[in-house]
Amino acid sequence: MQDDAMDRRQSLAMCSKTQFDLVIIGGGITGAGIFREMCLSGQRVLLVEARDFASGTSSRSTKLVHGGIRYLQQGQWQLVREAALERQRIAEIAPHLAEPTDLLLIAANSWLFLKYLVGVMIYEFLGKVRKKDRHRKLWGAGLREIEPSLDAAQYPFGIMYREYLTDDARLVIANVRAGQALGGQALNYLSVEDLLRDGEQVIGVRAKDQESGELLDIQAHKVVNAAGPWVQSILDLDGVAPKKLMLSKGVHVVISRAHLDIQQSALLVASDGRPIFVIPKQDTVYVGTTDSAYTEDELTWPRVQTDEVSYLLNAVNRYFGTALAPSDCLGSWAGLRPLVAAEAQKTSEISRKDEIWESASGLITIAGGKLTGYRKMAERVGERLIGKDFYSPGLKDAAPKFLPGGCERKTLKALEGDLCASSNLSPGLINCLIQRYGNEAPKVIELGHVLVVPGAMVVEGEVRWSVRFEQARHLEDVVYRRIRTPWTTPLMADAGLIRMSEVMAQEMLWDESTRIAELENIRQRLKEDLSFAP
Repeated sequence: MQDDAMDRRQSLAMCSKTQFDLVIIGGGITGAGIFREMCLSGQRVLLVEARDFASGTSSRSTKLVHGGIRYLQQGQWQLVREAALERQRIAEIAPHLAEPTDLLLIAANSWLFLKYLVGVMIYEFLGKVRKKDRHRKLWGAGLREIEPSLDAAQYPFGIMYREYLTDDARLVIANVRAGQALGGQALNYLSVEDLLRDGEQVIGVRAKDQESGELLDIQAHKVVNAAGPWVQSILDLDGVAPKKLMLSKGVHVVISRAHLDIQQSALLVASDGRPIFVIPKQDTVYVGTTDSAYTEDELTWPRVQTDEVSYLLNAVNRYFGTALAPSDCLGSWAGLRPLVAAEAQKTSEISRKDEIWESASGLITIAGGKLTGYRKMAERVGERLIGKDFYSPGLKDAAPKFLPGGCERKTLKALEGDLCASSNLSPGLINCLIQRYGNEAPKVIELGHVLVVPGAMVVEGEVRWSVRFEQARHLEDVVYRRIRTPWTTPLMADAGLIRMSEVMAQEMLWDESTRIAELENIRQRLKEDLSFAP
């Protein structure tokens, strides 16, 4: 059996025997970020996730490391400044997971163009953007050259400014692995069933191993609730809800480049004034996001509705002169944002600034925030727990500069060239592997360089790597959160999924009935991705 399975059993046994300094509930980007930062403080830290790491909102964002330029008009200057500065920090510690990309901001008239220009200039000032990365003004032939598919008669002006694309789920995994390398413990499929108490004070959690059903009492000096959309369920265990929380639903859809042949990532404006991103990626384009209050019970896989898809596609059709319909979609995803609400505010009006509070029991909760600001959110939790100087100088100084897979950008480019010269894999596939695994790509290839199906952008070694080094426990973990095939290569043949299930069965020692069940779960999941609710 693979090493991770043995490690999991040992870790579970150890959890009930250890007095942790901190237990973090929630394995999304917020919890994973806190995990890494608190491990740098020298604390004994355990991260627990009821499902898979990044299985909620943190695998279903727009996958942009950005400052949220639209929040300037809401007066949230500090939020934008912090996020704009953090973009560069993420690009420094995980360059393979922060791909520089230029966003095209499109204007229908000169007044809007000037308004956007002022906003971009303020944004770049707040984010201390280097001169070489600053905006470009476009119109006429220059705009048509950048984006020939745009309806230039209706939208004659544009501004290009710099952001970064990421793989949100892999950014979570990288932070989890970084914390583990510093001595922390992290376990997925370990759900919190109750809070342990000494009198009125929370002193740990009662957790259930989702694989064996075993209950574990885990002691800790402090517990942090970073459960994202499930924050409220943990607060219910605590018995108090000092803040009013609201869930906001964000939907994205995937379109073939054959139906939407755009060259450039762009920011559109929907009919209600909300920003809509269109991002080309390999042979597809994804479009998002919506922003509406969500009150249904299903938090893990929120259903995408037909009117939400039409809302997104209508904006695309208006800008590019297309006639896209829901039937043209190859995939979709929906995520839920946990926001700290104010009275009489729409979800789009609620601040994305994170809030941290402590209940009378000592339970610390964090909600709100943006993916880009996850590291600063973690620092604020650390300051709340320990104080301003919570890092251990010895650990922080000795810690790797980069997240796992990270190295200097020029080193990544050289590695990509070496792999192109030394392997039989296509340059496009090698580029994908570098973006997913950084300088660990050669190790992934060593585990299996054979394509899972001819023409696929996935090699068998990726499945093995996911199981052995990234705690993938189910085929869904690999397909949806480690390799992301439904959203990056949705046209991959079913034979590719079959082969992935066979490789994973070898790693996990599954019997044939388990393998088939795992495969059928993925097939059903893919079907539901395109079964839009009325």
